[in-house]
Amino acid sequence: MPESDDDKGPGKLAKVMLWIGALLTAVVTAWLTDAFSLFLRPADLVSAARPPLLVTVLPGTGAEQDLAVASRPTAPRDRAVFLSGRFGDRAFDDVVATLKGAWVGEKEMRVVFESQRDLVRVTDVRVKEVAPRQPIVTGAFVEHPRQGGPANPQLTVSLDARDAFFTQAGKPGRPYFGPHSLSLKRGDQAELGLEIRARKHSHTFVLEVEYVVAGTGKAQTVTVKDPAGRPFRVTGAPTAYTAYGTVYRNTGAGLKVVTGRAACRLFLPGRACTSAR
Repeated sequence: MPESDDDKGPGKLAKVMLWIGALLTAVVTAWLTDAFSLFLRPADLVSAARPPLLVTVLPGTGAEQDLAVASRPTAPRDRAVFLSGRFGDRAFDDVVATLKGAWVGEKEMRVVFESQRDLVRVTDVRVKEVAPRQPIVTGAFVEHPRQGGPANPQLTVSLDARDAFFTQAGKPGRPYFGPHSLSLKRGDQAELGLEIRARKHSHTFVLEVEYVVAGTGKAQTVTVKDPAGRPFRVTGAPTAYTAYGTVYRNTGAGLKVVTGRAACRLFLPGRACTSAR
């Protein structure tokens, strides 16, 4: 059979070059796929879209701490939710946030760190105030019933100090981070108990966690808020209960207004209370 014009000259050469190019592409693709699989595991592909470090504040922590609010609720629904006294409940927390509520004296929290890379080192945890310091919150006070003393926090910081940094319990004045860090392998979790104290002002703050992923040498920072995505708030306490417009006691079945000696004893335990308020 006579050869067609396409099987001669430039046409035949073009077909040969296309065939060789396709073959080379297949070989190079297979090689790169094998080489890529040696260095990047399926776990890496899954975690690539995740942040290197997950930081979680456990919900419901601080439920046994006293609370102050800048004003009392006026809307019927808000008032009903507030008087339910369901500390840690999302609806209650939302109402308290609108009333500019703050934990009194201290905020205790449990923070969990989880690594999404082969090795992550937490190098610092610090308090970052996101609003100017305000006067102590005195609209109303809620006493939460104690169910046993809280566990001693591992780290503590006073916002009254000029340089507010976390120290280890029993070792005031010496920063914990710097000399120490937390190293986590992939999938590892570590938990810290934190106590943030305040006596002189009301503070609105978030936590900043600084960490380094092994092999990068570059510090990264993640901002931590409460489970609802709001900043934390803590306020100092007045020296006398009379600074509060209303004093509530959480009975476990709702909030009850307390007056006179009962209210006085919340703030002045062991001392004579003669107030008739």
